[in-house]
Amino acid sequence: CNFTSRATRANLTELLSPQMGKDIVWFLRRWAKTYLLVDEKLYGQISIPLSTAFGADTEGAQWIVGYLLEKVINNLTVWSSEAELANDTVELLVTLVEKRERANIVVQCESWWNLAKQFASRSPPLHLLSSSVQRTLMKALVLGGFAQMDSDAKQQYWAEVLHPLQQRFLNLINQENFAQISQEEAVKQEIVATLEALCGIAEATQIDNVASLFSFLMDFLSSCIGLMEVYSNTPETINLIIEVFVEVAHKQICYLGETKSMKLYEACLTLLQVYSKNNQSRKRSDATAEEDQYQDLLLIMELLTNLLSKEFIDFSDTDDVFRNQDQGTPASNRTVSAADVVLYGVNIVLPLMSQDLLKFPSLCNQYYKLITFICEIFPEKIPQLPEDLFKSLMFSLELGMTSMSSEISQLCLEALSPLAEQCAKNQEKDSPLFIATRHFLKLVFDMLVLQKHNTEMTVAAGEALYTLVCLHQAEYSELVETLLSSQRDAIIYQRLADAFNKLTASSTPPTMDRKQKVAFLKSLEEFVANVGGLLCVK
Repeated sequence: CNFTSRATRANLTELLSPQMGKDIVWFLRRWAKTYLLVDEKLYGQISIPLSTAFGADTEGAQWIVGYLLEKVINNLTVWSSEAELANDTVELLVTLVEKRERANIVVQCESWWNLAKQFASRSPPLHLLSSSVQRTLMKALVLGGFAQMDSDAKQQYWAEVLHPLQQRFLNLINQENFAQISQEEAVKQEIVATLEALCGIAEATQIDNVASLFSFLMDFLSSCIGLMEVYSNTPETINLIIEVFVEVAHKQICYLGETKSMKLYEACLTLLQVYSKNNQSRKRSDATAEEDQYQDLLLIMELLTNLLSKEFIDFSDTDDVFRNQDQGTPASNRTVSAADVVLYGVNIVLPLMSQDLLKFPSLCNQYYKLITFICEIFPEKIPQLPEDLFKSLMFSLELGMTSMSSEISQLCLEALSPLAEQCAKNQEKDSPLFIATRHFLKLVFDMLVLQKHNTEMTVAAGEALYTLVCLHQAEYSELVETLLSSQRDAIIYQRLADAFNKLTASSTPPTMDRKQKVAFLKSLEEFVANVGGLLCVK
């Protein structure tokens, strides 16, 4: 490390290897994360020399933090054009500030404040860093801002880091001729840099800073929605705007109480409405249409999935983390819910999902995760979908079960159980969902009995089959009778008949009872072992 620093000071950078620089930073980051200012309360015993050299309140810890910070600044100054090295370098910086004990020392260094001012003013060479590096650098600067400082120093810090970002952005978009100058390269670069910075701020969210960051970011989100109109024919910018919402939802939704969650839902719903309106009139060239659609849909589905995650990952305690702020509209009077946003998003996504787009693995996985989550969390909403969207959803589930990977097939099977349970609650035997589940009964039956399948899917398929059998007992009996009557081999016939009798040996008809389901699944394992491969047609 000293060798490379001396070479840099001697203007011999061209003789150095960027790969060696990467290796040095790779090591320093892992060393710092592991050994620098270790939380001694987590260990029954700890090395005394290590604690004395790099523990809390030691000169060694203060020296090494300053040394590593200088290394970071030197790398960003000299190697700004080396994207991978610069990225590893800012990750080292994040390591220095993500833990409060280290951050408290970092913010005492004058070079840290100089770095913050330089980045906030878009000064060279930091403004030459790639977008992803600038995003991570902003994350580090925000994390550092929550270190221990007196109130005046903290106020000054935020004034130097976040205020310039906000002021530049507002000055730009509030110009009367913004619509005319918006496509100029310098203006677009400023907008992109701001959006990347917002993603970095969201990524810095922790439970002890979420209140401050949520309020700061919410002020930007409505302005970002306005940019959707201005840049409706610039896919890269549209993607980045949606990504800001994705990151805010991903990092903050789990900490928000109902009041704050509703504000985010409302912003996301407005975003989707504007996207939908623009998408209907957006002109796409044939060469890039599929790629643009792929990126848009992937981000929208990620946003919807992040919003759904609130239903099963929730660290909020009403709005306690915001207790010093205005509570706003009471939760009981809320106008927009996660279900509203997600179902509106589904109205956008479903018509656009083609079999060609499903050939993209990441898009396919995200799509099926989303529709499975929706079926599991809001099964009562599925029958309310418009007829064409309902048919698209059912077709997607069938396609996923029969023509996709075992992972996708399992997701689809997991979606069927809550849908069948919903039908059992409603008892509407002429509803489209009831009719669709009858069709899925045959598909799942054939999968378990007539087709080769991954054994890891047996539990998911078994749970789906059980709920579908409860719903369609007569149709299940008919499937069994048809299969048995088609057998010409008496031995196979008897083996099958005995296996089916054991599978449904209970004297009472199957119901949505948990004990009955567990017994059925246990019997199903034996059933598959006895008849597996006996009738497989593929």
